[in-house]
This record gives sequence, structure tokens and C-alpha cells, in this order.
Amino acid sequence: MAHLTGHISRRSFLGGTIAGAFGAPALTSTLRAQVAQPAPATAARRLVSQVLIPRQSGKAVFLNRDQRLKVINPKGKQVGDLFAFRREALTEFIAPAYTMTRNRRIYLEVGKPLYSNRGNPLLMFEEDTVGVHDLLYPACSGGQRPGIAAARPNCRDNMQAALRAVDVTPPEQPELVHPHNLFQNSPVTNLEGQIEIREPLAKPGDYVVLHAMDKLVVVVTACSVVGVVNGGEPRELLMEVYE
Repeated sequence: MAHLTGHISRRSFLGGTIAGAFGAPALTSTLRAQVAQPAPATAARRLVSQVLIPRQSGKAVFLNRDQRLKVINPKGKQVGDLFAFRREALTEFIAPAYTMTRNRRIYLEVGKPLYSNRGNPLLMFEEDTVGVHDLLYPACSGGQRPGIAAARPNCRDNMQAALRAVDVTPPEQPELVHPHNLFQNSPVTNLEGQIEIREPLAKPGDYVVLHAMDKLVVVVTACSVVGVVNGGEPRELLMEVYE
């Protein structure tokens, strides 16, 4: 086995990426845990609620400051679109463009915040057993166009339905609210900036934990796309809230 030194990047982990092009070794399954070393963020906390997200649907939960949200991949290989809105100002929501530019990286990293469209940190990415997520893709829209309804289940509509289900008014322009795509494996693969959609690396039981830095309403949708992005077919996800 090649000896690994220094920081292990997600690119070298995925293989065939920019780092790989310069000779960085791909990670083996034995070394996978070195990419993300989770701290027991929820171990000493009380479970407040547990919400199942059926396949091709979305659910919303309310978080108070300093509560934790655990998003679990029960069967593995399922993408979850993450949305979060400030309860005191619903026009402020997490925005991947701000997360990328504030953190100076295109991947989520444990210990770094998820920022809002007003530049405020709303969630802290606290724990991660997968190490591979996406900040580049918008929510799937089921083929929606101005004046044309969606032809199939999609995360944009499911996000709005989840908000309505908890008596929260959806955004006036939902197409401008982009998700942080948990568990999605769509790396930049070369110096020309090409993106490749790959099967998620999340195994059954993998999860992330997010720390609320404000009073929020959070939506997670179980991505509806049938294809490699969800390992062939959509599956359910699970949310747990801790305090």
C-alpha cells in the first residue's frame, strides 16, 4: 500500500480527479475512516424527535439554537437535499454559493459552517461518516419550466410541500433556493472543471450531524431522481433532533 502523508483530500479519495491526476493515491476502504473522523456529537444528548423521510418526498423540522440535527442514510446510497431557513426571517436561508466562498472550498468540511444568502453561519457541519457531499447542483425540478408543471416527483416541489406541512410559507421564488446536497457524489474530475455524477458512497447507517446556530426550520428531501445519483433508485432517509 502506498504511504499517505499530509491531508487526505476528497479528490484523492474519489480517485481519477485533479489530485489523482498528479499522482495522489486513491483511498482504500481501510483508510476511509481517516477522511471523516466523527466526534460523538449526539452521544450525550437527548433525542427530541425522529422523522422518517419516505422516498421521493421531504420533511421539515424546527430547530432551536444549539440543537443538533442528525441525517441518517438507513439503506445507503441516497442523496438528501438540505434546506434551512431562519425562522425569524424566512428570506434568509443557507446558500451553497456562500458556503463555498466563505469556506474557500467546494466541499463540506467538518468544523466549518453552512452560510446563508446574507453571509451568516446558520448550521455547523459537526459530524460526518461519509466525507463526500455536493454544493454545486441545484434541486431537481422534475422538468419544470415557466408555465410548465413538473412531470415527475422532485426536490423543489417536495421542499415546498414540507414547509406547507408545518405551516411555513414557502419561498416566493423556490428556484433561487439551492440545497446543500448531502451524500451526493459529483466531483470535479479534471482541470477543465468537468463534473461527473457517481454513485453515492454512503453505506447503510452513515450520517451527518449539523449544529443549529440560530432558530431554524430545516427541510431534508430524499432526492427523487432514478439513476446513478441515488445508486439506481430512490430510498428513504431519517432525521433525528437532539438537545
